[in-house]
Amino acid sequence: MSTAAANDRALPKPPELASAVEFWKQIYTSVSVDRGLIHDAGFDLTVLGEITVARPPHWAERRQQVRSGLEQYRSALRALAAQQGVPQDALQTQIADRLPAGLKADDYLAIAERLRFQGGLKERFHEGLVRSGQWREHIEAVLAEYQLPAELVALPHVESSFNPVARSHAGAAGLWQFTVGTGREYMRVDRVLDERLDPWLSSVAAARLLSHNYSQLESWPLAITAYNHGLNGMRRAVREVGSRDYVMVRENYAGPRFGFASRNFYPSLLAAAEVDRDAERYFGPIAYDAPVDPLRIELEHYTPISVLSASLGLSRADLQRLNPGLGPAIWDERKFVPSGYALALPADPRVDWVAALGALPLNQVYRGQRPSVEHVIASGETLSGIAARYGVGMQTLMAANGLSNANRIRAGQRLRLPAAGAMPAPVGGAMYVVRPGDTLGAIAARHGMSAADLAQLNALADPNHLRVGQQLAFE
Repeated sequence: MSTAAANDRALPKPPELASAVEFWKQIYTSVSVDRGLIHDAGFDLTVLGEITVARPPHWAERRQQVRSGLEQYRSALRALAAQQGVPQDALQTQIADRLPAGLKADDYLAIAERLRFQGGLKERFHEGLVRSGQWREHIEAVLAEYQLPAELVALPHVESSFNPVARSHAGAAGLWQFTVGTGREYMRVDRVLDERLDPWLSSVAAARLLSHNYSQLESWPLAITAYNHGLNGMRRAVREVGSRDYVMVRENYAGPRFGFASRNFYPSLLAAAEVDRDAERYFGPIAYDAPVDPLRIELEHYTPISVLSASLGLSRADLQRLNPGLGPAIWDERKFVPSGYALALPADPRVDWVAALGALPLNQVYRGQRPSVEHVIASGETLSGIAARYGVGMQTLMAANGLSNANRIRAGQRLRLPAAGAMPAPVGGAMYVVRPGDTLGAIAARHGMSAADLAQLNALADPNHLRVGQQLAFE
């Protein structure tokens, strides 16, 4: 972190943003989710009226109401343009009263083109305030550690309403809404772990990203806008405008991706920070959720979630609540919790979690990850036939492989199967190496197990097909 960053920890509030900040404060505190503002999408976000819309999740009805409302206001603006600004009905009078005097016909038509609807977020913001209690202290500590502006504690209001499992249509996820690409620069994001969904780890990642943005742009408004628009995008904006002055960039940069959301990201954060700082003024007394501050201990070995649950005396729900970044394959035991993962556990001084993890049965923890199961498509095979062979749903198989069309597969293509692979070598216990002439039943009998149990333990797709040298785990 540069010295400049350490000495510039308050977010600047240019006077040119005052009307935009007030607009977003109104959206966050006064306009309910069943209402919305019709406004000019220009720099000042002038509000021309308010309409009623269907509540989520009635999206189709809501979209139709928004289209109808926008067209009603556009028609009124076109009429004002034709009438030299002289209103002839109540809606035209309302609009004229909210716009500057002396507008010309082209001005009304330009506003009609820029017209936009913004839905209210009052209830959503309040819900975010309540949820924020779980992580606020942690986020504040991380911001202080990285010497970042304290107002950034409000950024999750803008991104996710402090919903740790929020997902966007663009693929962003978590409290801080990292995309997969950006997330992988700061966290582990794959089919086993998605640390974007971990509020504690992702908060550190967000601080690192914001710190990096500032080191490159030397301006907090630009660095925060880059959180939405991308660092390269803001570098391009600065280069094309020829200035690091945020207001100049906001008003003059015309990049094709620098749309309404990017242009208003910084003022919406300033508004969220003001409301967050004085929340009871807007919402009355708030019952914040209790802080959650887990203890994190790195796992020494690859460990099934069932072993952790049973050995630590914690329910799966408790473990999942504290470890939301663990992927679905861990919870259905196709994969193990990885070695080196910092497992989050309740901060209970009465429990020695280090000792409890050290006492995990060595024949139930493993030296490696449970492998994925793959199928190489042969000529003439169909996806439905492959799904039936392995006993998985076709939609599940398509989702696991990112397929949108079941007919678009080819011979030689590898499919990832949503099934558990063979058990790797346990840290303790024993492994059996298959020899010529061995059968599963004979191996199982020698180890006091049923063939079915041995097949299940090793995730054998076809118990009748063993290969010489294959390793089988047994307890």
